[in-house]
Amino acid sequence: MAMEKKSMVFIDAGNLLGGWWTYCRQNKLIVSDKKSGKTFLGKKIDHGKLIKEITGGTDFIRGYFYDAINEPLDSKKSGFFDKLRELEITIVTKKLRHKSVMCPHCRKVDDNIPYQKGVDVALVTDLMSLAIEKAFEVAILVSGDNDFVDAINFIKSKGIKVWVVSFTGCLGEDTMRAADRVIRLDKLFENISA
Repeated sequence: MAMEKKSMVFIDAGNLLGGWWTYCRQNKLIVSDKKSGKTFLGKKIDHGKLIKEITGGTDFIRGYFYDAINEPLDSKKSGFFDKLRELEITIVTKKLRHKSVMCPHCRKVDDNIPYQKGVDVALVTDLMSLAIEKAFEVAILVSGDNDFVDAINFIKSKGIKVWVVSFTGCLGEDTMRAADRVIRLDKLFENISA
């Protein structure tokens, strides 16, 4: 019997959640609160099921979850991070930043538009440094972002397999071509939903 290859999972939280929202919107799985006007996901991601599905056939060592957060951390997000830690997922965060954007139509300025800075760099740094250390034989990247293509090609040059996990709508063509294997979350949606 062949030994299972060691795997590590690298989750780009923004890309995963953006893809989840898009998929839910397209499949009418968004719930609206008529009073507040806010929208909510009808189904949520079960990260335990996600890890189990995407690491099947490998010896899962650990995962990393990269996210931008508001400080101080609220209790809901803190509880979510605690649950991820129970799944042997290391949390890597960067402070969520805000910028001013002017509406081109009404010229009104919104000074509180959130954006991420440093999250992708942290993911690539960990991915490449752990690859150089030969900490894993399969890198499972949960993101379809084309910004990761150079890192994918670099670690492949070290003899490491790269699996890309993404919703089809968030899967960049260059990333898809660079990957050794592509796992489409559209097909796993029911298996990884809470």
